[in-house]
Amino acid sequence: MLNRRILRAKVMQGLYAFYKSQEANYNLALDYIIEKFAPDLNSMEPVDRQLLNNKKQSSLKIFQQNYRHNSFDKLNNINDEEEKTAFEAYRNYNYQNQRDFEHFRSSLLKDTEKIYDRYLWLLGIMGEFAHFESIDPKVNKKDSGLRNNQLVCLLQNDMIFQKKLSHQKQIDDKDILYGWYKTILKNDEGYQEYLSYQNTGFEKDQKICIHIYKNLLFKNEQFDAYMESSDISWSEDKHILKSMLVKTFKNFEKENTVINLVLLSNNWEDDREFFSKLFEITVNNDKEYEKFIAEKSKNWDIDRIAILDKIILKMALCEMIHFPSIPIKVTINEYIELSKNFSTPKSKKFVNGILDVLSDELKEQGLIKKSGRGLIDNK
Repeated sequence: MLNRRILRAKVMQGLYAFYKSQEANYNLALDYIIEKFAPDLNSMEPVDRQLLNNKKQSSLKIFQQNYRHNSFDKLNNINDEEEKTAFEAYRNYNYQNQRDFEHFRSSLLKDTEKIYDRYLWLLGIMGEFAHFESIDPKVNKKDSGLRNNQLVCLLQNDMIFQKKLSHQKQIDDKDILYGWYKTILKNDEGYQEYLSYQNTGFEKDQKICIHIYKNLLFKNEQFDAYMESSDISWSEDKHILKSMLVKTFKNFEKENTVINLVLLSNNWEDDREFFSKLFEITVNNDKEYEKFIAEKSKNWDIDRIAILDKIILKMALCEMIHFPSIPIKVTINEYIELSKNFSTPKSKKFVNGILDVLSDELKEQGLIKKSGRGLIDNK
């Protein structure tokens, strides 16, 4: 099940990808200017290379100065070729950044919501294994097996689950699933022992289902390689999915007549809004947050601070300023944890120090306003 810590980590990864794309777009803008003033090698006319080089250097300087101060919109009259080229490069840069912003924001939400689709598909594997077992000539039909497993039968007979499962096209890849049945499941001693029982009972049925996911599939290199090749977010999501699958079978009770699917989160609508706003507001206030960080890290070169540390700090500032129901202490602790898990060994101390100072100052300036019981003076 998703929680806010996982969502913060996903936003951090999305922001990292977006900021790297901004760097690429910046370099493309410079390349545009350089190309504009490159000599035409096919021209029959004499080329003044020095003049072209001077124009190129002038245009690059205009672009970089206006980019740094965000002042292109203040230029009323753009007449010479160098200014026009610099302005065009800047316009292309902003256009591509906006496209990338929309792409990464949309992708973040879609990829996160796909976790539930992958959960359904992985849960459906049990029914496929039961089917392969039922047509396997080497399996004694008098034995118990997955085809008679109470939990698997409940999954197969649950119309709501089966309807949701029917939309997962990946389940049609029978060859892959049959390969897992032969090489992963059939070679497992625990499964062979389970298969040999005449009567299993609920507890053994439950135990084998958990065992197949927890100890077989999710620890198998063949399974992991396939999932990674078909799902770009697999390495980040597989622990979430394993937890959801194991929890599904642990939640079964003997008297169950319907399957209780695990939810993506306890309140996905609220979490979705938090997720989307955190990404969007952090990007939209990037320069302001950069300034806050620079002022409090004077002993550090702002351009040399680890990019993930800056992203973590910007997200924390966004959360403290724009999410009034989240206590400051909770925010600081969450982003310290992010720095410990994803950034450098020194990041924890750096992030903690900067956020402590900034949270105090921003409260005094009235930029941080918390509402709700227990949120006043909550640091």
